[in-house]
Parts: sequence; C-alpha cells; structure tokens
Amino acid sequence: MIKYLSILFVFVSFTVKSQELNANVVINHQQVRSSDDYIYDNMKKSFTEFLNNRKWTGDKYKLEERIECSFFITISSRSGNVFSGSIQVQSGRPVFGVNYKTTMFIVNDNDLDFVYVDQQALDFNQNEFTSNLTSIFAFYTYAILGLEYDSMSKEGGSKYISKAFDIMTIAQNGGGSGWRSSDGSQNRYWLIENLNNPAFKDFRDCMYKYHREGLDLMHKNKKQGEYAIFKALLSLESVHKRQPSSYLLQVFFNGKADEVVNVFQKATPQQKSKLVPVLIKIDPGNTKKYNKIIKGT
Repeated sequence: MIKYLSILFVFVSFTVKSQELNANVVINHQQVRSSDDYIYDNMKKSFTEFLNNRKWTGDKYKLEERIECSFFITISSRSGNVFSGSIQVQSGRPVFGVNYKTTMFIVNDNDLDFVYVDQQALDFNQNEFTSNLTSIFAFYTYAILGLEYDSMSKEGGSKYISKAFDIMTIAQNGGGSGWRSSDGSQNRYWLIENLNNPAFKDFRDCMYKYHREGLDLMHKNKKQGEYAIFKALLSLESVHKRQPSSYLLQVFFNGKADEVVNVFQKATPQQKSKLVPVLIKIDPGNTKKYNKIIKGT
C-alpha cells in the first residue's frame, strides 16, 4: 500500500500543471503608519494569490516553468480604503543551458492609486473595468507575458500585448492616472502603445534575436551568440530614429544595460567601436556603463 501511494504521489507531481506566474509581492508602508497595520499582511496575501492563482493564458506550465517576477509596492498615502503610491515591476527569464536568469522587464510606475477593502475578493474582467488595482496587475502580467513569449518566438507575445492594450483602453474611462497619453511620457499608456505600434517591430524582433538566437546559444557557441546580440542591439538604432527617447527602449535598457556591458567587455575592438556609440546614442543615461565596454573593465 505504501509503495502504491509513493508511485501515485510521483505520478501526480509530474502531471499537475501550474499557473504562469511565480510572483513575489512586497509592500512598503513605512510612510503611512496606522493602528491597523495588519491589513498590509492581508493585502500582500491577497495580491499574491490574485497574481499566482489566476490562469492568464491557455498554455500549460509546470511548476518550474513559471515566470519569476516581483511587484514592489510603496504606499505613500492612505485615506480609509483608498491607497496611493508607486509600484516597481520586474521579471526574469532563464537562459538555456546555463544557470543564469536574464532580466526581462523593470518598470517604475508612480501612478498607483487603488481601493482595497480588507478580506474582499479581487475581481477582474478582461472586457470591462472592475477596479484600478486589478487592471494594473493584469496589465503588467500581460506585458510580462508578451515580452516573455516574444523572446521565445518571433512576435510570439502578440495576443498578450493586445490584451494589455485592451485593458489600457478600457481603464482610460474608469481608472486613475497612468492610462492616458496626457498623464506623462513614462506610463502604462506609452509602454503598451510602443509595444503595439508597428514602428517598434524592430524592437520586438530584437527581443527574439537577443534572447533566442543570442543568450540561449552562448553555452554552445559564445561567439555566435554574442554576434546575434550585437546585431540585435544595433537594430534598435532604427527604432530610436523613428521614436527618439521612447519609453519602451528606456524600459528595455533598465533591465539590460549591465548585462550588455558584461557580454561585450571582451568583445573585439571592431564590435566595441561600432556598438558603444549606438548604445550611448539610444540610452545616454547609461553612458558611464557603456564606456566600460571600451575600457574592458
């Protein structure tokens, strides 16, 4: 009987499928101390369950295949059940053949406004606005999925980018700040507008070439993988020419600048002399980092 149960357990462990996200939620509420601070523990649990227990795609994921991501929430003000602050969203992707995860996505969103009622279930409907909070969570989940799938196949994340775009469109009528073009130049609107814009096709092609043809092949052929990344990064110059200082490119280099430096510090002088000026042109905020490529340190 014990042997049978052991076999059954092994069978179940290999057949159970999981949701897509392995999200970690962190809530910093140091700026808004109150007598019911326990609410933030419940909030964290509720947010984590919403992200991790919901099925976001029609695909089957194993536990070890879930996308690791983080949602860092800072509460700066509170009035009853109304909270305001900021949220930083990050996601990572394992690189094939090595024990290394590449950062896919780092966004700093300063337009976080939401209503949270303790112990009340979080609702989300793809086709109608239910709350600003769940719309923001769903929006960033689909953005994460879109970039993740783009890195696996050419424009493979299109349907998830479309879902995020639809959420943005619906939330413009009922949501808070961050959903409209008039809310600033670095917000949810511009992130998904860029991803959904045909002018950024080269960016989406870059996501595939950088990851699938570049990083994923470096364990077998370092030079070939490095060259694929080199060509992918150079292709972003055309995006910059069409859309200078685009938010999407800023988001990309928020996660990739350090990695790019590490990849090309030992590249050929010819590659360095061609790549570094392009990087500085399209991502001037990280000029000091890119100069390290020339120095090789």
